[in-house]
Amino acid sequence: MQKRIERAVGTTLLAGTLWTLVGGCEPSARELKNRQEFEALLTAVSLKNKSELEKDARRIDARHASGELSNAGYQDLQQIIAQAREGHWSEAETQAYAFRERRPYFK
Repeated sequence: MQKRIERAVGTTLLAGTLWTLVGGCEPSARELKNRQEFEALLTAVSLKNKSELEKDARRIDARHASGELSNAGYQDLQQIIAQAREGHWSEAETQAYAFRERRPYFK
């Protein structure tokens, strides 16, 4: 009987831990907004649209200035923006897709 109780308690604790871990995997509102801004940037780069690129760059600058975008995320996006501004659209696009694969959601 004691073994059954211990097993039930252990199973309940394991289930609770897994539920907490899985529930903690959802991206935050901040990460979702950063992803949205990144997708806009990727679209501008894919379309080679300088006007949209500059609009996206300003929004990314504003998110960084407000603390919504971390220094690391900002630096990664700035590299993509710099490539595009230099006219290296294909390289910027390749870099952007690699970034999206590596960091689907980011702060």
